[in-house]
Amino acid sequence: MAEEAKEAKSPSEKYDTPTEGESLLSNPNSDAQGQLAAAVDDLLNQLQSKFDNVSKEMFGKLDDMTRRLDELEASLTANSNDSASATPTK
Repeated sequence: MAEEAKEAKSPSEKYDTPTEGESLLSNPNSDAQGQLAAAVDDLLNQLQSKFDNVSKEMFGKLDDMTRRLDELEASLTANSNDSASATPTK
């Protein structure tokens, strides 16, 4: 009679709940979910790495631009002082 009660379950009931001795990890859906979670984690790690590299490149270029602007400003100031002292006064 207990066997008849087990067979009377609908197909979805057979797979939704684990039977005695069966864990959720042995369920094929759990394996697929674990693989998906691992793939998502890997993708997030790759994106984080790429973001870090782009950030480093941007800060490096900004530092270089700052240095070049400082040099240009110093050059313009020096040229301005040279031309002011070289201009004859009337």
